[in-house]
Amino acid sequence: MNIIISLIYAPLVFLALRYFDIQLVSIFLFLSSFIWFAFTIKKSYKESLYPILYILLSICTYFFEDFLVLKAMPLIISSIFTIIIFISYLNKKSVILYFAKKFSKKEISKKEEEYIHKSTLFWIIISCVNIYIHSLIFQSEDISSWIFYSSFGWYFLFISAGIIQYLHRKFVFLKALHD
Repeated sequence: MNIIISLIYAPLVFLALRYFDIQLVSIFLFLSSFIWFAFTIKKSYKESLYPILYILLSICTYFFEDFLVLKAMPLIISSIFTIIIFISYLNKKSVILYFAKKFSKKEISKKEEEYIHKSTLFWIIISCVNIYIHSLIFQSEDISSWIFYSSFGWYFLFISAGIIQYLHRKFVFLKALHD
């Protein structure tokens, strides 16, 4: 659900603001986020954090009546994501390793665990690049760039980084492991 919301957020906000005033858009965002929260809170509190962020954003938007509050959401989410990855690296409990173990069909060796933990630094750098791009777009007057990058442009950055990671693992790490 979070992925779908991130894909439609920017175009939906842009279109809504063309036809409605910012307070009405913020009320709609609040109500839809509250419904989303009601469904996710039954599953787990972690899943409900995302809609809570949107609820807070809608409240701030209502009172400040400023598009920049709505425009900041993708930047805020990217920043939180980067902080989580960074903290997980510092705590030596890499989020990347957690998901690798969760989705791996076979046991992950200690050397692979070390590799994945070290590769978390690569993902921190990619996440910082993402924040930088979001910051540039946030400051820009070009709404089309914001819509494009905030909706699905950043996926291209992470998919490209994933391909680089895969190729490095396959042609550098695994090759060195077997030599």
